[in-house]
Amino acid sequence: MTTTDPLYTRAFWTAWVIHFTGAMSHAMFVLFPLYVLHLGGDELLIGLLLGVSLAISVLLRPGVGLLLDRLGRRRVLVSASLLNALSFLPFLLVDRIGPLLWTFTIVHMVLGGALFASYFTYAADVIPSGRRVEGLAIFGVAGMAPNGLGPALGEVLIARLGFPSLFLAAAAFGLASCLLALLVPPREAGRERPPVRPPASGGRTLLSSLLPVLAATILFGAGINAAFFFVAPFTRDLGIARAAPFFTAYAATTVVLRIVGRRILGRMGTHRVAIPAFAVFALGLAGICLFPLPGTMVLAGMACGAGHGSLFPVLNALSVSRAPAHLHGIVISLHTASLDLGGVLGTPICGAIARAYGYRTMFASVAFGALIGLSIMLWDRVRRA
Repeated sequence: MTTTDPLYTRAFWTAWVIHFTGAMSHAMFVLFPLYVLHLGGDELLIGLLLGVSLAISVLLRPGVGLLLDRLGRRRVLVSASLLNALSFLPFLLVDRIGPLLWTFTIVHMVLGGALFASYFTYAADVIPSGRRVEGLAIFGVAGMAPNGLGPALGEVLIARLGFPSLFLAAAAFGLASCLLALLVPPREAGRERPPVRPPASGGRTLLSSLLPVLAATILFGAGINAAFFFVAPFTRDLGIARAAPFFTAYAATTVVLRIVGRRILGRMGTHRVAIPAFAVFALGLAGICLFPLPGTMVLAGMACGAGHGSLFPVLNALSVSRAPAHLHGIVISLHTASLDLGGVLGTPICGAIARAYGYRTMFASVAFGALIGLSIMLWDRVRRA
C-alpha cells in the first residue's frame, strides 16, 4: 500500500469510536489509587496491587494475540468489551483491603490488556501500511483524549457522589464500547488470514529485531504508569484538591500534536521522532518534581503529553513494520504487553521509592529511565543503519 491509499474510511472511524468509549472507562480507572487510599492502603500497596495485576495481564497477553489471529477481531473485541464493562461492578462490593480487592483488580487489568491489544490489532487491519504512523497517531487520539476527560469527570463524580459513581460511569462507557463493537462486520474484523506460522526468516531473527523496540517500550510504559497512577496521590499529599490540570494538559497536548502533526510524524522517520520524544517525555516527568510551583502542573502535563503523543504511534509502528502481516496480532500483543510490563516492573518500584524517599525522588527516577529509552533508540538507529 502507498501513502495515497484511503485512510479515513468507515471501518477506521468505527474502530476509533469503539476505542474512544472503551478508553473512557479505562481513563476513569486512573483514579483507582485514590480508592485504595480511601480503603486504608498506601503508596506501596498501590504499586504492588497494580504491578501484580499487570504482571498477570502481561503473561496472558500472547494468548490474546493467538485468539485475535485465529478467532478473528470481532469475537475478541465484543467479548473483551463486555467483560471489561462488567469488571467495574464488583468494586462496588469492596469495603476493605483484602482478597476481594486483589481478585477484582487482577481480573480487570487482564481484561483491559486484552481489550487494548484488540483495539490496535483491528486498527492495524484497517490502516494502510503506507500511512501507518499517521493512522496510528489519529487512532491513538481516541485513547488519549479520555486521559484528560476521564479523570476530570471522575474527580467530579467522586467529590459529589462518592466512588460508586466512578465505577458505574466507567461500566457505562465500557458497555457503550461493547455495543459499538457489535457493529463491526465479521469480514472487517476477521478477514481471511493465513494460518499463524513462524516468519520465513525465523522467529529468532524477528525477536532480535523487535527487542530494542520492546525494551524502549518497557521504559516508556514505566513512565506512563508513574504519571497516570501516582500524580493524583502526589497532589493530595501536597494538599492540592485536583490533579485534573495535569491530565487535561497531558491529553490536550497529545491530541493536538497528533492531529496537527499526523503526517509530519510519518515523514520524519521513526527514529528521528522517537529520540527527541524520549527527551521531552523525560523533561515532563522531571517537571512533576516541581509541584506545586505555579504553572508546573500544566507545563509538566504538556511535556509528558508531547512525548507520549509522539512515542506511542512511532514505537507501535516500529514493532508492526518488523513483522509479517499474518503475525500482526501476536506482535501487537507483545508490544502492548511490553508497555504494560513497564508498569509491572515500574509501579511496585515507584510505590516503594515514593514511600521510602518521597514522590519527587520517584518521578526523578522514571525520568532517568526515559533517558535510557532515548539511548536504546540511538543504538537501534545505528544498528539498523
